[in-house]
Amino acid sequence: MTVQYVAYTWSGRKVEGVLETESLASAYDELARDDLIPYRVQEVQPPRSMVERFPAFFKPKIGDLVDLSRQIASLLKSGVALRRTLMTLQTEVRSPGLRYALAKTLEDVESGVRLSDALEKHPTVFPPFYTRLVRVGEATGGLVFTFERLAETLEQRKETQDKVRSALMYPLISLVIAIVAGVVLVTFALPALTELLTEFGGELPFTTKVLQNGSSFLQSYILHITGIIAGLSAVLLLYTRTKSGARTRDRILLKTPVIGGVIIRSTMQSFTSTLRTLIKEGVPLVEALRLSGDAVSNLVVLDALEGATADATAGASLGQAFRRQTVFPPLLTQGIVTGELSGTLPETLEGLAEYYRKESQRSVTTATELIQPAIILVVGSLVGFVAVAVVSGIYSTIGQVQP
Repeated sequence: MTVQYVAYTWSGRKVEGVLETESLASAYDELARDDLIPYRVQEVQPPRSMVERFPAFFKPKIGDLVDLSRQIASLLKSGVALRRTLMTLQTEVRSPGLRYALAKTLEDVESGVRLSDALEKHPTVFPPFYTRLVRVGEATGGLVFTFERLAETLEQRKETQDKVRSALMYPLISLVIAIVAGVVLVTFALPALTELLTEFGGELPFTTKVLQNGSSFLQSYILHITGIIAGLSAVLLLYTRTKSGARTRDRILLKTPVIGGVIIRSTMQSFTSTLRTLIKEGVPLVEALRLSGDAVSNLVVLDALEGATADATAGASLGQAFRRQTVFPPLLTQGIVTGELSGTLPETLEGLAEYYRKESQRSVTTATELIQPAIILVVGSLVGFVAVAVVSGIYSTIGQVQP
């Protein structure tokens, strides 16, 4: 540790400096050996890195945790010691947040702290269900199997999220490109063309006038419009950062046709897969329900899950607890009731996870097939209107030109 001190000699001269020692007591001993009288001795805290200051901005992706879990399982299975495993992976991971967490975890493990307790100090990097499963693996001596199971569960979640994201990203990009292209045409290309047409005189068609007026309006108020859009976007973004705003956003998304089905099915797949893994590893049911909330990103569904967890904690059966929450699909509720009565809840959850995995993929495909034609229709209508306005203006003007 680094220690900064202020001391005095026996003759009264003030001395300041920095020492590298193991503890404050060692610093006092060293000053005494140098015939110095300590006045102020304090540890110098190293400057905090950006990762330490803003851990949420450096949260690793699910894919990073999948790779880490598989690598840990592989190295431990090969007989590599845990300390050596962490030391090796620390230099290989790409995520700064994950690299920092592994470095601190290695320090804790070397000082005698259990791996699960060391991981638990970094909840931004390692979610609660992750550290809980590691603790179970330590207790049962099956860390290799635990990390393999974690990698499998997280990979299924990542696969579902990637499919949903890709399905929604293409239409969004297409719509943005169409809007940008339309603005460019109306703001820059059309004025030059309409100026040329009006030089010939005569009356322009209605569609050309509409387009011309729209172009003039955009040119005159483009800064105002941009400012209003930016301001509304900022307000909306800040609102959705609050709990009430995020809850309102998630409620609207769940009720949105097509998209709502994709979200609920993908959420159910992540939830059932995580819950199955926790129960199969021996985590108590109520705790497993609470930890499974990490797999639920939609706040409306998360509220329903917390309500079901509270009912189960109060003594209700798991089936009754889920039946009281209307957000959960009837198939999930019925499957939980059946699995609970037959004593095969982990197997039932595994079947439900596989079912919702296939359903979420089918929903993504359906959503893509429905949204893409709608986007093409919007883009085609925009381009078609501009083309009709321009071409009709040209023909109208040419017809009025005197030979």
